[in-house]
Amino acid sequence: MISLLIPVFNEKESITETIAKVHDVFSGMGEDFEILIINDGSTDGTEEILCKVNMPNVHVLTHPQNKGYGASMKTGIRRAKGDLIAIADADGTYPIVDFPKLLSAFKEQDADMVVGARTKKGAQFHWTRVPAKWVIKHLVNSMSGRKIPDNNSGMRIFKKSMAEEFMHLYPQGFSFTITITLAAITSDYNVIYVPIDYFKRQGTSSMSSGLNGLKHFFNFIGLIIRITTYFRPLKFFVWPATLLFFGGIAYIGYTIKISSNVSDAGMLMILTGIQIGLFGLLAEVVVRQGRAKRL
Repeated sequence: MISLLIPVFNEKESITETIAKVHDVFSGMGEDFEILIINDGSTDGTEEILCKVNMPNVHVLTHPQNKGYGASMKTGIRRAKGDLIAIADADGTYPIVDFPKLLSAFKEQDADMVVGARTKKGAQFHWTRVPAKWVIKHLVNSMSGRKIPDNNSGMRIFKKSMAEEFMHLYPQGFSFTITITLAAITSDYNVIYVPIDYFKRQGTSSMSSGLNGLKHFFNFIGLIIRITTYFRPLKFFVWPATLLFFGGIAYIGYTIKISSNVSDAGMLMILTGIQIGLFGLLAEVVVRQGRAKRL
């Protein structure tokens, strides 16, 4: 059985069309399914629309107050009956008709998670999000040691058992998708990508408007560092260790050439780099031992 989770916050302009579309697509996939709509404290009339929904296999869960995207996902995961979980947004940005393609790839490649990567030529992103996406993409690739086509796509299918393993890591806000992506990849789960389109959203995004976009950008950066140090700490600590070590060597070489003197500052940089590297190595051993015990 597959459970589709759709978090909803103030989506009255698109929610009716989204529910009808996903129900039609999943009805034709040949799988037992349920659709869980998580109303996250909507105040624009969305709740009144959802109260009138009367379709088979569609269930509405409600948060009395807005808790955030991640909180909605956690509610949906806990209530889901399926051993597979699919997720999509309610704003009309994702090509719902591509879910059969994602499920087929999931089965054929024996995946733990398949992600709809928004890499097709027609994918449309608001211009204000492009620079931030570029920075986050390259930071994620560097930290994870893998080229990730799309680290926070909101259209994907994954095993419920895998999602439950990382429940304690999911934040309340928008960072759920990037968290489960990094957690799965750094834990060596089989994550695959299928190219999809991405359309202009219906309604106003609360994520990129005003200072929210900048706030979420820095939250993403902090989250990437936190997840990487949690699962593969050496990937993070090796960078400052290497920079300090070789920077110290270069500075000592400079002072010897200029004043025939071994710089104390250069020695301190080298020793600090070695200490940070050893700390990262120790953290890596602790993480791997902890993972071995869980297995």
